[in-house]
Amino acid sequence: MKVLVIGATGRTGRHAVGQLLARGHEVTAFVRNPSAVHDQAGCLHVVQGDARDRESIDRAMAGQDAVIVALGGGSLKKDDLQEVFMRNLIAVMTKHGITRLVNLSSWGSGGAAVPATNPIARYFFVPVVLRHVLADKRRAEAHLFESTLDYVNVCPAFLKNAPARGGVQASVDGRGLKQYMHREDLAAFMVNQLTEDTWVRKCVAVGY
Repeated sequence: MKVLVIGATGRTGRHAVGQLLARGHEVTAFVRNPSAVHDQAGCLHVVQGDARDRESIDRAMAGQDAVIVALGGGSLKKDDLQEVFMRNLIAVMTKHGITRLVNLSSWGSGGAAVPATNPIARYFFVPVVLRHVLADKRRAEAHLFESTLDYVNVCPAFLKNAPARGGVQASVDGRGLKQYMHREDLAAFMVNQLTEDTWVRKCVAVGY
C-alpha cells in the first residue's frame, strides 16, 4: 500500500513511518523540513510541503492509497492550523479519489470520550491550557465528519515516549480505559486502521 504520512517527523509520526516501512508499505513523508527525516531506508519518499498549502498537499497525494495524519498543534495560542489543513486535505483527497484516512485527534476533542480522570487535567490542563488547541481540532473535525471520507478519528489521552507495551484498548466513549498510552502503541494502532473497518467513520478513544 502507498501511504502518505503527514506530520511524519513528529513524535508519533516517526513511529508510524517506521512501522509502515517495517510492514512493507511504500511511504511518502510530508514534511516542512526534509533534513529532519534522518532514516530514509526502505520505500520512503520525502516531500516538502506545508499544511496550509493545498498545492503542496496535492503534489504529495498523487498516486497514494491512504493517508495517516499525525499533525501536532503548532501553538497553544489561538490558531486555525488544524481547520485550514483539514479543509485542504479533504478537498485534495476527494480530488484524487482517496478515501481512507486515519487522523490523530485527542481525548476530549472528537467523539464522546469521558472527561479526563486526573483532576489537574480535567479542570485546568484541558479547559485552560489546551482550550485553543482543542477548539481548532473541533472545527477541523466538523469538516471531517461532514466529508464522505472513510476516516478513523483516533483520540488518545496522555501520550508517553516509551517503548510499546501492547494491550491497547479502544471504545467509542473511553469508559474503563486508562487514559494514557505509549506513542509506539498509538502508531501501531493507527497503522492497523488502514486495513481494518471496525472504527471507520467513527471517533475511537484509545488507551490501556
